[in-house]
Amino acid sequence: MSLPLPEMLAVAVERGERIALATVVGGPGEGRQLLVWPAGHTYGDLGWPRLNQRVALYAEQLFEKGPRDMVKSFDVPGGEKLDVRFEFPRLV
Repeated sequence: MSLPLPEMLAVAVERGERIALATVVGGPGEGRQLLVWPAGHTYGDLGWPRLNQRVALYAEQLFEKGPRDMVKSFDVPGGEKLDVRFEFPRLV
């Protein structure tokens, strides 16, 4: 049985895992979320398989460069764009 995404995020943060939370904040699929680990493993869905891959690759680059919260635009099928917010939660 799989956990809901917020619970999976909480477990990962509690374990001290490095993780990125990608959330669609503008455009089609607003509110969808994807968790990304540095090795490229993902959990969740942004609505398009190719978008999930592109977002995961971008998050991996951010892990390498030094993670920082930001928003990036991506093209999706149909000629539309959507904005994805990247966050890097930590245990406080």
